[in-house]
Amino acid sequence: MSDATPSTTLAPAIYVRLDAAPQMSVLNRLFALAIAAGAMAVLIVAAYLQPDSHGVGTHTQLGMQPCQFLYRTGLPCAGCGMTTSFSHFVRGEWIASFVAQPFGMILAFASAATFWGAAYCAITGKAAYRLLKIIPMKAHLWFWLGMGIFGWLWKIIAVVSSH
Repeated sequence: MSDATPSTTLAPAIYVRLDAAPQMSVLNRLFALAIAAGAMAVLIVAAYLQPDSHGVGTHTQLGMQPCQFLYRTGLPCAGCGMTTSFSHFVRGEWIASFVAQPFGMILAFASAATFWGAAYCAITGKAAYRLLKIIPMKAHLWFWLGMGIFGWLWKIIAVVSSH
């Protein structure tokens, strides 16, 4: 008889945690809390603003100038419609958010996810970086760049077709 334990009684190695996840320091937890507060502040401001019916110009409610690129060229800049998109998103008007600026809707979703993720890190002390390491950095870069270009082209087509 051998000393080896039957393989049916052992859990596969993939399911066995060898060591506990390291706890974040107090300073890192406060930093995570600051990130959560910043993301929430952006979403609260978006909820305060009324989405502009033209799909651009919502940011002027904050005392900002209208988009000079749009004014001078007749074409929207890459950021045109972002504030409007965020404002629709926080109201649960996700189709209107996408129509106003597709990339704005993705960024609004990312802001909400950042709030929850950073709040989780601040409360539990568990770092979330290991989740972000699953996706290679090049994939992040191409995704964000591609969505930004898609959103800008979408907005250009929307503005040109409305005139």
